[in-house]
Amino acid sequence: MRHNWHCTQLKEGGDLQQHLVASPTAKLQNTQCKNTEKETKEVEAIFAKYTKTQNQRSLKKPDAIHMFQNEFGLNEVEAESMFETFDKDKNSIMSIWEFQQFYSTAGESAHEILDKFHALDTDRSGKLDKEEARKGLEQMKTGTGRNLEEKEIEFFLKTTSDENGMIDLGMFVSLFTRLKLYTSAPPPKNAKCHVLGEME
Repeated sequence: MRHNWHCTQLKEGGDLQQHLVASPTAKLQNTQCKNTEKETKEVEAIFAKYTKTQNQRSLKKPDAIHMFQNEFGLNEVEAESMFETFDKDKNSIMSIWEFQQFYSTAGESAHEILDKFHALDTDRSGKLDKEEARKGLEQMKTGTGRNLEEKEIEFFLKTTSDENGMIDLGMFVSLFTRLKLYTSAPPPKNAKCHVLGEME
């Protein structure tokens, strides 16, 4: 498959590093958007347990956090982190669409992701620092089953962490999903630009 590419630049310590990024015209496979009928029914069934009327399509924050705790075994801090990550419009309400984004991203993998996060969070701070996150990325596989190269690890650290270089549970869920969709070949050692991602 032929892709159209353009280079973008990331500034780091005064140096500009060029990275190759798929243009918007490239064909992207987004499994988050390809919700099956079975998945949709599961989402509606879970969501309906916490609504007061049949046609209610959103939950207030306390109800949504209660849902995350009950259905996915999260503690209060973890549930709060998930809510903040998937409350896309930041209105303190979880719509069924936003919950479906969570379910498409984590869903049945929620416990696996949670276990991995806890294993990496050695200081039990509820967030991964740079070294904890690096260790996790060194262990994780891309969508093609290979380990990440050093340049790729640095990129994912930069684009996932907050302004303090920390990664909370919600960010980690997003990272976990991005890696599943990441199918690029390893970047050439001597390339001026390297491929950040190619999703077919």
